Amino acid sequence: MEKGNDEIIIAVAHPSEGGAVEKAMKAARFDCELLVTGVGGAAMSWALQKRFSSGATPSLVIGAGIAGSYSAPYVPGDVVIAQSDCFADMGVDDNGSFLSLFRASLADPDKPPFRGGWIHCHGRWFDRFVDGYPAVRAATVNMTSGSKPVIDRIRHAWDPEIETMEGAWFAYACEMSGAEWLAVRAISNMIEPRNLKKWDIPLALEKLQEAMTDILNTIKKG
Repeated sequence: MEKGNDEIIIAVAHPSEGGAVEKAMKAARFDCELLVTGVGGAAMSWALQKRFSSGATPSLVIGAGIAGSYSAPYVPGDVVIAQSDCFADMGVDDNGSFLSLFRASLADPDKPPFRGGWIHCHGRWFDRFVDGYPAVRAATVNMTSGSKPVIDRIRHAWDPEIETMEGAWFAYACEMSGAEWLAVRAISNMIEPRNLKKWDIPLALEKLQEAMTDILNTIKKG
């Protein structure tokens, strides 16, 4: 494998996602730092904070993994990139009605890194890859949505297209550290009342590997 770029970090939550990325790095002959953080926002945030505090700010941080889809155009096996992300279930339960931190006046929706309550992706590599992969609105949750009331609540509050458990934490840490970031997700399931028989995680990991190989080959060319 050729020497890669030690200023590029790829962060994944689960070892299975890490395995897909390792295969992509080998296929692209491009080595870079891989962080397997653990599932959930706290693990992702802590791992990135430790890494950012240990040296110079990386030139690019890629968050790679799988996701659920709220939107019919994006089905298992599709790969997307996040154009924006939000903390979808962080807020207040107001007698059965959900209020986001912003609607509850607990946070300013336009104080960096937020704009309109969302963390928006931008930069050279986002602009480069947005033509090849659909750019979507992402929702980050602490508990995956698997029942109609929860799904309806998230849809009503944010109207997202995909859902993950780490994306907004990843984006927040990168933005606050001044690091350019890119979030790449392969769809493993539709967001609907939970039915694991309809999930296809092996397909999502295969497509994640293919997409990351393509992305690393493109970065390698400059």
